[in-house]
Amino acid sequence: MLSFSKILGRKTQGRKTLGRKTLGRKTLSRLLALGAMCLPLAAPAGAQTLTMATQSTFGIDPHFFFNGPNMAAARHIYDTVISRDENSRQVPGAVESWRAVEPTIWELKLRPGVTFHDGSPFTAEDIAFSIARIPNVPGNIGPYTINLRTIARVEIVDPLTVRLHTSEPNPLIPGQMTNVFIVSARAAANASTEDFNRGRAAIGTGPYRVVGNGVSPTGMRLQRNDSYYGTKPAWSEVEVRVIANDAARLAGLLAGDYDLIEDVPLTDLSRLRREGRVNIASRPTDRIMYLSLNVATDPLPLVVDGHGQPLPVNPMSDVRVRRALSMAIDRNALVERVMEGQAVASGQLTPEGFGGYDPAVPVPPADVAGARRLLAEAGFPDGFGLTISCSNDRYVNDARICQAVGQMLARAGLKMNVDVTPSTVFFPRIRPARVLLPMHFVGRSFSSGDATYVLSTSFHTRDVPRNLGGANRSGFSDPAVDAVVREVMVRMDDGREAAVRQAMHQVQDLHVQIPLYVQMSAIGTRRGITYTPRMDEQVVAVHARPAQ
Repeated sequence: MLSFSKILGRKTQGRKTLGRKTLGRKTLSRLLALGAMCLPLAAPAGAQTLTMATQSTFGIDPHFFFNGPNMAAARHIYDTVISRDENSRQVPGAVESWRAVEPTIWELKLRPGVTFHDGSPFTAEDIAFSIARIPNVPGNIGPYTINLRTIARVEIVDPLTVRLHTSEPNPLIPGQMTNVFIVSARAAANASTEDFNRGRAAIGTGPYRVVGNGVSPTGMRLQRNDSYYGTKPAWSEVEVRVIANDAARLAGLLAGDYDLIEDVPLTDLSRLRREGRVNIASRPTDRIMYLSLNVATDPLPLVVDGHGQPLPVNPMSDVRVRRALSMAIDRNALVERVMEGQAVASGQLTPEGFGGYDPAVPVPPADVAGARRLLAEAGFPDGFGLTISCSNDRYVNDARICQAVGQMLARAGLKMNVDVTPSTVFFPRIRPARVLLPMHFVGRSFSSGDATYVLSTSFHTRDVPRNLGGANRSGFSDPAVDAVVREVMVRMDDGREAAVRQAMHQVQDLHVQIPLYVQMSAIGTRRGITYTPRMDEQVVAVHARPAQ
């Protein structure tokens, strides 16, 4: 048995690498896109270099900042403890099997013969080290610790067998382990986040290895790992370029500068499909987009009266106000008009196909008159001033959605202010435990596969020692809800699904988080290249293949 401290050595040193800027003026970028349509497309790329244009900057320390762009980059280089396919199913990878040998013990069997990029063998010690490193990455604005909540200790049975001992029964261990990346205990023993981003410690078992100077704000270069145990990637090299501006990415695809781009502008999808000059692959994802309401009883500086003065109470601490906000929003209109039909309206905080989703729950219709009545009943017949905050470069059409939601709430009598900032500003402002924003728009991916992830991270009272409520940005706390959450989290019997659904009904009726829609991904490729989109939205080069 190895302790975390012995496996880890000293704590890592790191720095934040989050950030990007939106490029170019909107008008100019549109002109670029239109001009590119007149250019001939270059010949399809051969199986040598694939050039990908992504929207967001990223880091390649796979334990720093738990977000989609970082995970997509990491999947090229590292394996996760348990692998996840494009349909978010748990599949064998570097770990070929897993099972619960007891309610609080999960046994993992490693695939024999797997090696790291430097030729060293992959063993149980590397899994133990990786799990131990995660809580010790300093300055982490979005740590991966949420996936380790119940792991009490890691037992190395032999070089190819690991046992995860949990503090309580946890049926979500396999799903949580699809988010935990494996690094080399030898290469990363004293490595900082900077060492990873420079490429010095970025040694994985994945299909590609990083070359050159690691990652920069403009992207990274990858080379195929010829010793990879899995299906051989089609491309010997991959160039990942960060192009934040949607129109600039599309212009580059049409001009032949890029072979693959993520987040094709929704306004162009119909035309692109009709013209057939590029391939478009799209699908619903596992990401629910929702509004998070700050329900703290303390006054909030951005909740004001008709004269712009802070209110002495927070109106959103009243469930009637929160229900009114939900009723004022026309989800179908958001999907049809803002998202160009490339989303699925939802009245649940769980996407279809995941544990806790209830097919009997309809999409709630908009009812502006009913919203006004509820606001009056709660003591706000003339409404109040409210700010909605969002990013303008993280989610598909995020700024436009915020503007539309602001207009819908204004029709219910609220004096709305829409606060749109780059993700580098937005995400630090919504760090749990210190959120002062009254309402913000954000998305959540369901990588763990079950709604108890939402219950334990967003609706349980913040409890840092037990790693509960780690994503609770609303200030919500209810001992009765806490008890329900803790009860369903540990269930491993046949009644588990019904219990999870019931718990989700309970928290959804509180309207602390207001679900809007399930986001869809749209990937564009040059003709001659096909791409299979992932349900988790992560754009990974191994899913691109030359067309047959």
